[in-house]
Amino acid sequence: MTAFFNTGLSQQQFLAEYWQKKPFVIRQAFPLPVSELTPDDLASFAGDEDIESRLIQEFGEKPWQLKHGPFDESDFAALPETHWTLLVQDMDKHYPPLQNLLAAFDFLADWRHDDVMISYAPEGGSVGPHTDSYDVFLLQAQGTRRWQISDKPLDNAIFRDDTDMRILQQFSAEQQWDLQPGDMLYLPPHYAHHGVALNPCLTFSVGFRAPSQLQLLDAFSHTLQEQDIAERLYADADINVTFSATEIDANAIQRFQKLLLDTINENTGLMSLAVGRLVTETKSTLEVLADEFITDKPKLDELEKRFNNGEYLQRNVYIRFAWHKDSAKAYLFVAGEAYCVELAAAEHLSWFTTKAQLNHQDWQCLRKYPVLADVCCELIAEGAFYWPEEFV
Repeated sequence: MTAFFNTGLSQQQFLAEYWQKKPFVIRQAFPLPVSELTPDDLASFAGDEDIESRLIQEFGEKPWQLKHGPFDESDFAALPETHWTLLVQDMDKHYPPLQNLLAAFDFLADWRHDDVMISYAPEGGSVGPHTDSYDVFLLQAQGTRRWQISDKPLDNAIFRDDTDMRILQQFSAEQQWDLQPGDMLYLPPHYAHHGVALNPCLTFSVGFRAPSQLQLLDAFSHTLQEQDIAERLYADADINVTFSATEIDANAIQRFQKLLLDTINENTGLMSLAVGRLVTETKSTLEVLADEFITDKPKLDELEKRFNNGEYLQRNVYIRFAWHKDSAKAYLFVAGEAYCVELAAAEHLSWFTTKAQLNHQDWQCLRKYPVLADVCCELIAEGAFYWPEEFV
């Protein structure tokens, strides 16, 4: 069984004993240096208007003052020496070398992965005591950060009303660790935590998202509306005489529940379709970057010529990919869209979802399945794959 870093646990043991159950500290999880990225590099990314960034000051014009980027040199020059934090989202897409770091987490489904947020903080820097609704691995890249956490999840957290941030009104720490470069802390959802920089430090937050039941119901409802499915109405052939004509009784509510559950249970294929679309939707903050390579749909002979000339296609890192198959057909999901293919071609769908590049050899295999060749053309048109600048 594959080891879970250097903990003496296997990856499966970690999932069984800790994942979504309790925190876990991993000393020297990654060799040093964790990354070549510097605080100045992070500040440069924060100056890009298409990249989501935030500055948090504990003692600003008001408590826990939050500002959104982009930021320039004057913004950083105006900061105090201590007690502030710069955060930049989706650095795994903006800074390609981080893809190597993410390979350590490939025992978890890729569609669950959200992003790598990187924060820089001088001494005292923090984002305050808070909870997150997702699983997160907090990797210390530079400097030392002290983490204080609760000993159980907070399901009904109360937040301060004097700040735009979700800072806990009350926080009691039952556990504490100082993380050095290479150390990592895993936190399940809803555990209260507070991380304070003991000296200038960089922290990488590897987050794993989980769609809510409301998002799932909305996606399933939209998928139902798109399909040509016979509409089923509420039925009550088993009713008795009512003694209160304006009451919606418990039996009626149960029939409505059964109607909804039957609709879900009888349409598992549509649920798969809804889930695939939902988990591959492009984050709103990345749409501009994801749409950069949208173009006209190419013809097959054009692709054939370009591949024969030694050119290759690059996968768009800002777009999500996933695939699914059942007993009847298979789907490729890309940026919230679904592409249906025959089962015989399903084994090649992972090429689209895992390969960073598609070359001539890949193309020759895809060409054996006309539907996959056409999907490839569609993905180029949607900007999910593109020809690098050297070939344009």
